[in-house]
Amino acid sequence: LDDYVRRLREKREERQARLQSIRTEAQARAYQEETLAAIHRAFAPRPAKCALEPKVAGTIELDTYRVDKLMFQSRPGVWVTASLYVPNEINGKAPAVVGACGHSMDGKAQKVYTGFAQRLVRNGFIVLLYEPFNQGERDQYSRLTDRECVASCCPAHNMMGKQLELVDEFFGMWRAWDGIRALDLLLAMPEVDPTRVGVTGNSGGGTMSTWLWGCEERFTMAAPSCFVTSFLTNLENEIPADAEQYPPGVIGAGLEMVDFLIARAPKPAMILGQQYDFFERRGVAEAFGEVQRFYRLLGAEDKVAQFMGPSTHGYKLENQEAMVGFFCAQAGVPGPVVKV
Repeated sequence: LDDYVRRLREKREERQARLQSIRTEAQARAYQEETLAAIHRAFAPRPAKCALEPKVAGTIELDTYRVDKLMFQSRPGVWVTASLYVPNEINGKAPAVVGACGHSMDGKAQKVYTGFAQRLVRNGFIVLLYEPFNQGERDQYSRLTDRECVASCCPAHNMMGKQLELVDEFFGMWRAWDGIRALDLLLAMPEVDPTRVGVTGNSGGGTMSTWLWGCEERFTMAAPSCFVTSFLTNLENEIPADAEQYPPGVIGAGLEMVDFLIARAPKPAMILGQQYDFFERRGVAEAFGEVQRFYRLLGAEDKVAQFMGPSTHGYKLENQEAMVGFFCAQAGVPGPVVKV
């Protein structure tokens, strides 16, 4: 551990010197190009896109919106379960959001995730909340009799990560591909405005919304919650992580988590954290300072924001409301934010 901490501290010093040398928009753009190249190398190979074949298993009709119980195919034979939140009244085309679930065996039914989806849909957004592998309805090891090693989502994610390493693939790319195909499904809806499509999620969903923001250019705004800090602070604090949370070659290329946001500047982005999160605020503050400087160089400092909640790890009410307010402002949604 001490050796890896030393090596990451060296990488941090090298990266900080590189960032300090960037003083012009042209230099900032060159750094973005290098960063995107490293991201695309990590999130590969990308499979050919198959037919989504969306199926609606049922619909819940509510006062101002409906929820479709949905499944779609991200790869041949790989089915993703999801909830599609659609406002009852849409004038013209609606803004939309892909919602990535964090670590919960309840998947899309977890009340924190249904909470942010409800807040968005009540403000006029179409929301597709999709489930990760081995969460909610997506049990990947249903035939195992001894389930101790895959009893919850984290061990199962690491098991799948190890299995994919044997065939030289990255589990994070499989996770990201589900999110990319979720975006494909949203963009295929005639009601969706492709110029106003966001991505958000908390914890493990913060991971995926960060990775998706870096590797999928069609998203127009992002708000990852309770994830973006630094690889170094996580290692110094001995924070465990799933297989998908360390993209191959990214640290070796000298990148940090926040580089996934820097790569897409000046598109609107917000970093959400919590004052007492184990993804500590020291790393969050440093990350925001770095991305804010890039937006300033690109003349778009008003397009990046940070919100630090007063609590512990989680997509708590204050963070959800901050995210909804940011997305409403960026999407040009009029009027006050509707609270739930």
